[in-house]
Amino acid sequence: MTSYEYRAPVEMAARELFEFLARPQSLPQHLPGLSGATPRIDHDRRRVSWEEGGYRGELDVVDDGAGHSEVVIAVETDDPGDVRRELEEAVAALAHRATAEADVSAAKDQNTWY
Repeated sequence: MTSYEYRAPVEMAARELFEFLARPQSLPQHLPGLSGATPRIDHDRRRVSWEEGGYRGELDVVDDGAGHSEVVIAVETDDPGDVRRELEEAVAALAHRATAEADVSAAKDQNTWY
């Protein structure tokens, strides 16, 4: 098995980002190999972990100051594909969806369209 790690900053509070990532439907849509796995959620450590066949991993959300966080994803897999690129794309898509949902929610709370 080969190990990979990818880190990326996200302009979103760690608590809010983790709430999005901890939803059962969030990760399988973007992380390859997670279609049948049931992620384990550790709210205290802001960690989501999973294991399915020859694929296992952990995703941590680290507080990086007011309104900023870092996503750290580590996986072990037997997949010979371009895993690093897949992780980069998955984290980018997850961060985009999380911030977009937060923006829509904030706009609804303020009762404005912008």
